[in-house]
Amino acid sequence: MAENEKNLQPEVEEEDDNIIILTDEDGNDMEFELLDLLKYSEKDYAVLIPADEDTDEVIIFEVIDADKEDNTFIEVEDDSLAEAVFQLFCTKNADRFDFD
Repeated sequence: MAENEKNLQPEVEEEDDNIIILTDEDGNDMEFELLDLLKYSEKDYAVLIPADEDTDEVIIFEVIDADKEDNTFIEVEDDSLAEAVFQLFCTKNADRFDFD
């Protein structure tokens, strides 16, 4: 498996629908807040922010099999693709977030 294909499997926390737990190939769990799901160039992307860190940086993941219960999140490492998805996120969510 390529290094950027983390094969992260999501698990949604029941008490907060926006918090998901991604488990990497080493069995490490990481909590993220799901900010949005977007379609870009016929692919699905998730915009996430670490739930347990005080940061403004988001992480963009491609979501494989987004329409199924068991899907895979792959971190987008192509800077131009990540920027394009982020710009779509900003446009779509201009009324929800302050992007200054």
